[in-house]
Amino acid sequence: MMTYHTFYLNREASTSADTLLVLGWAELLRRALQTLGKPGEGILIRDAGPSFEVMLPAPLQEEELTSAARLSFLEPFISAKQDERQAKKGRILQDGFDYDKEREKQKHLIESLKNLPPELRRPEARFQPDPRLAEVLKEGPRPELPHYQAINVFKVPDTFNEIVFRWQSLSAEQQWLALHLLCQLFSSQVNDVEAAVQQWEKLAKEQGIVGKALVTAVQVINPTTGKGANSSKSNRLAVGGLESFWLLELLKFKGFMLGAAPYAVKGSKDRKTYVILPAKVELGTLTTIMNQFRDICWSSTAVKQDILASLRLTQVLVRHRRTELSSARMQTAWRPAPLVSIAQGFDITSYKDMGSAHATINIATINVPNWFPDLSQLQQVDDAEMLLQEHIRIIRRIEGYQGKEGSEELSLLQTYRDFLSGHDLRPFWKFAALYGSYLFRQREHEKDVKRWLPQLTKKGLDLFIMNQQQPDKRMNSIMQNPGFQLIASAIREATVRAQRRTSQENDNRYEVRYGLHQDLLRKARVRDDFMVELGKFIAIYNAETAREEEKLAKKLGKHLTSDDYRTNHLRYPVTTAALEQLGQLLDNYPTELVATMLVAYGTSRVEPLKKEEMNALDENTSDDQEDVE
Repeated sequence: MMTYHTFYLNREASTSADTLLVLGWAELLRRALQTLGKPGEGILIRDAGPSFEVMLPAPLQEEELTSAARLSFLEPFISAKQDERQAKKGRILQDGFDYDKEREKQKHLIESLKNLPPELRRPEARFQPDPRLAEVLKEGPRPELPHYQAINVFKVPDTFNEIVFRWQSLSAEQQWLALHLLCQLFSSQVNDVEAAVQQWEKLAKEQGIVGKALVTAVQVINPTTGKGANSSKSNRLAVGGLESFWLLELLKFKGFMLGAAPYAVKGSKDRKTYVILPAKVELGTLTTIMNQFRDICWSSTAVKQDILASLRLTQVLVRHRRTELSSARMQTAWRPAPLVSIAQGFDITSYKDMGSAHATINIATINVPNWFPDLSQLQQVDDAEMLLQEHIRIIRRIEGYQGKEGSEELSLLQTYRDFLSGHDLRPFWKFAALYGSYLFRQREHEKDVKRWLPQLTKKGLDLFIMNQQQPDKRMNSIMQNPGFQLIASAIREATVRAQRRTSQENDNRYEVRYGLHQDLLRKARVRDDFMVELGKFIAIYNAETAREEEKLAKKLGKHLTSDDYRTNHLRYPVTTAALEQLGQLLDNYPTELVATMLVAYGTSRVEPLKKEEMNALDENTSDDQEDVE
């Protein structure tokens, strides 16, 4: 008799369908083990390249795969419309997911949340709910509602229910026979699905089981279905195949409930589905991570949704690392590992609303950002959480006029998304420089200071450079250069700082240099052109600085001291030595890298945000849960 310990699930589709299949299979194994009185926790999922591996916590003998107990797995889709349709087939719907009831709960939840203080309506409040929020959430819908909404929007409740009912119609003995068949299929390193289908057809004939072995492969769990990727001779699990083995579709639907996060794109009827990409993780840990992720990642616009999905998942992973550190202090065997050792990011499927149906228009992936070391100390976790929150706060506020993203906003967000999706840090500095220019101009037109866009902080930029798993020595050298820091400070004083002096402190001594960022970035490709443009600015800056120094010195009748500069909020001039040091950086490093870093630091905030300032920024960010569809 065969002993099962490791199962192999081939990447046949090369899409999120592969992940859904492995998650569904791991969950079916978990339930089977628990039914057999064996430990169901500790099932490990590992990305092994051409296949996923599912490893049991203890070996399972083939002869043990039998029980008089049924294996409950999925709940049917129940609604008034489904009641009517199923009644025509002589079937009465009783136990299942009551879609209409859960939608009403969602509507009620949205109204109840409006009565809570702003700080309790933010995603971060879901990490450790205040008793008032917990009371409201307790009356909310079941967490599977977005998944059943997606099934409804894609108009496949009939197909879904037929698969669920088919499993439910099997006797306990037949369910265990099906499980045994799947164990045989996945115990081989090459999954022979054709043979499994033939084996099922033989079993069904012997057992009198009604129904075809193949069912329609629907788009909600098979992204490439209907895209013309069908082979002339179907292998029954082919990319874009129109039909698939019904047991595999059953597993995918369960995996969809566990590992997917479906969203309606804000402001449209388009949709996006995010499916986690496991690296090496226990099933229980993965499902917990996804539950926490769905709690804090809400619907947004198309590009912003991709970014927030990556950042929110990273937030959850960092919090998971905090828990590991706290519980592992007395465990000397614990070793730190990169966040991507748990999950690498998401497979993303984008669907376009075509009126009568949704069509897959793009399949992509987005990675977990590689910003951090192995997070082996709580201080590193604190820094990581601070940095993530800073970036999330900024991304959420890039929304244009009346919340609508224009071409500039889209360009900014796409630049940031490019940075997340790759391993090159230069797109980040391009984003940071462009964002600094963007917020500077936005503040010019926004009279309400409370609605000003948040700045990147100097501390955050420093952490971004220093906390890489493989630190970039070039960026560290640039950031620590005294001349770079002094000139970045001058840019800050002539732009965002001068703007704040004028608007909030009634201090008009220094002119606000609008257009400086654009002028510097336009010349950022050629070293000499950039130095000429920077030199023009420094000459004007120093002249203006010297004028104010002279006025104060005459007023006080003495040479100015450092205390005089601080007390009277004077600027410091840029020295010739600082320009020479920056010139040396440009001789040694790419001009565009130095220039974008300079502008980014030159628009960053030096002092940390106060709590009331953070609250004001968050209160002016529109965060809505997904609308009821």
